[in-house]
Amino acid sequence: MSSRTHVLTPPLPLRAVAVAAALAVVGAVLIVLPVALQLPVVLAVVGWVFLIGALALMVVAAVSWRRMRVVVEFTDSGYRITGPEAHEEGDWADVTKVTQAPTSLTIHHGPERRVRLVSQRGVTAEMVHLTGDLTRRLDASRGYHGQL
Repeated sequence: MSSRTHVLTPPLPLRAVAVAAALAVVGAVLIVLPVALQLPVVLAVVGWVFLIGALALMVVAAVSWRRMRVVVEFTDSGYRITGPEAHEEGDWADVTKVTQAPTSLTIHHGPERRVRLVSQRGVTAEMVHLTGDLTRRLDASRGYHGQL
């Protein structure tokens, strides 16, 4: 087997997108109204502020969504997990047990150390593939090679 990389992504920031869309619509209306109805120009300035705020919110939401990804790399000898706030590594030989819940996977290294992977999006295809890949590599490290 060779190395394989799995990427767990957080849910899309739909609330931030909805707020940004609402700000953009209000901003656009406030920009157009002073011209169409001959209202004070200060409304257009407020509209531009809303529009710029909407754009800034979209950029922040996109950047934070991208940074919250967790990258899991499996090799023949072990694994490496890199996330926004953590970096974990381990060898298959040191793994004593793996437990699974519907949206999480816990890799046990003896009674003390545990590495937990959580899918914030629930059960996803990537989490299913990751679990299958982990099982195959752990079996191979124990010499099972697909035997039951």
